[in-house]
Amino acid sequence: MAFAVVTVTGCANAGGSGYDKPGFVTEVKENRLWVFRTDSKELAEFRKHGELMKVVTRIGEGPNGMTLKAGDAKTLDEYVAAK
Repeated sequence: MAFAVVTVTGCANAGGSGYDKPGFVTEVKENRLWVFRTDSKELAEFRKHGELMKVVTRIGEGPNGMTLKAGDAKTLDEYVAAK
């Protein structure tokens, strides 16, 4: 019986979602794509508590029809427009 151990280090995408864009960090939670500005207080709050006090939700507007969530509408608008 053979076992393989794979270790991944130094990932550019700290969130690991694969949907980051320049200036934005994303996290997938419960099949929803949370969008944050890089190094924002909202990102720190989300990582500490797992949610935000105020949330803007856009159902089906993310990649592959995912629901987008962020702390404000401007963040979602700019994320969607970013290349």
